[in-house]
Amino acid sequence: MDAKLQTVWGSVLGELEIVLSQANFQTWLKGTELAELEGDKAVIYVPNIFTRQWIQDKYHLQILDAIRKVDAGIKTVEYTTKKQSGQPAVEADNSINPALEAASKKYSSPAQSSIESYGDFKPNQKYKFDNFIIGSGNKLAFSAAQLVSEKPGEMYNPLFLYGPPGVGKTHLLWAISNEIHARQPNCKILYSTSEEFINTFLTAIRKGEKFTDKYRKVDVLLIDDMQFIAGKIKTQEEFFHTFNTLHQYNKQIVLCSDRPPKDIPTLEERLRSRFEWGMVADIQPPDFETRVAILMNKANSHSLELDMDVAEFVATHIDNNIRELEGALTKVIAHSRLHGQPIDLPLAQEVLGMYISQTQVKVNPKIVLQKTADYFEISYNDIVGVKRSREIVVPRQIAMFIMREELSLSFPRIAKSLGGKDHTTIMHGVNKIRTQSARDSVMSQDIQSIKKILVGQ
Repeated sequence: MDAKLQTVWGSVLGELEIVLSQANFQTWLKGTELAELEGDKAVIYVPNIFTRQWIQDKYHLQILDAIRKVDAGIKTVEYTTKKQSGQPAVEADNSINPALEAASKKYSSPAQSSIESYGDFKPNQKYKFDNFIIGSGNKLAFSAAQLVSEKPGEMYNPLFLYGPPGVGKTHLLWAISNEIHARQPNCKILYSTSEEFINTFLTAIRKGEKFTDKYRKVDVLLIDDMQFIAGKIKTQEEFFHTFNTLHQYNKQIVLCSDRPPKDIPTLEERLRSRFEWGMVADIQPPDFETRVAILMNKANSHSLELDMDVAEFVATHIDNNIRELEGALTKVIAHSRLHGQPIDLPLAQEVLGMYISQTQVKVNPKIVLQKTADYFEISYNDIVGVKRSREIVVPRQIAMFIMREELSLSFPRIAKSLGGKDHTTIMHGVNKIRTQSARDSVMSQDIQSIKKILVGQ
């Protein structure tokens, strides 16, 4: 692939890494190349026929959208298994990736195919402890993860990490598995998702196969997105027995979720209590200083010197998701290389101007109130009314806080949107949420979730 195609495709991959899960991104887009860019058509090389079919069926629209962000003139995207020379790609044993084949046979999510079974564990060098940026919001989780990797089964078993998407939970899961593998190469490690656990369990039931061997004969079990196990009674029962078997023999268990065990709805109490046996540590969105450090570290990984004013500009405007943060910098780097421009503040402002404007909350007070009410499953009339129950007051105060922080409205203006309440009531409500959200991770996550809903307006 020539330099220009490589640069364009690097930018496209940066866009896709934001919208796809890390597992899906690594499984289906690793090894792809931009084979041709001519007129309004882009041709993408994929390693084999199976991958081509899967990408066309599952990710074509995301790929088309991403490539149009880099080159607005592209109207069509095609996929080929032939290199630019016209020769078919060389594939080991002339067969498709066994993991991909397994995913196809099981009709399961493509995320599963990135999971390495303990029989063939392959470290993911992208995610290590030494390239994880430590900040005020992840110190405890990082320290606990390190201790677990040093003494699996002895310290913090289970380790339960939780936080909103894009804050580094998957990074720490991989870092733990990579470190344990480096220290104990013969250790049986299984890194999975709750979705794969569910699908494997259901497939075993359907085929009358034995399910327990894969998950109960490991030394280290790491499972992501545990919140999706909620409400699935038979799966929870199976995981309960799997958990007990591993814990009884001091096998390390590491779990991740977007919320703490006590806030996962319809999670059985016996599982909830076991998840809290060891260490429960939250990971919060990075603060400003941490976001700057993440950007500087990513630039260093590209062997680039990044001016502090550029890093501060990006960190100021993209503040709740590490993937979005790194994706924004990738866009700037790609644009710089494509057009031969230095990476400076004017370039960052030009490249990210539209992206930033699209990600800022630009809505009116009524929409904030309606979406907040919807989120907490109360009515619009309740949130603007006079009821004083906690179920109503807290959402009302959160809406006040968002209108103040995101829309920069005056206290009297917020009071007017709430039916003419006294502006001192608004001041009290905003200050209360500001203080409480700083120490209440669940409330902080609720606020971030509402902001994301508003961004879609």
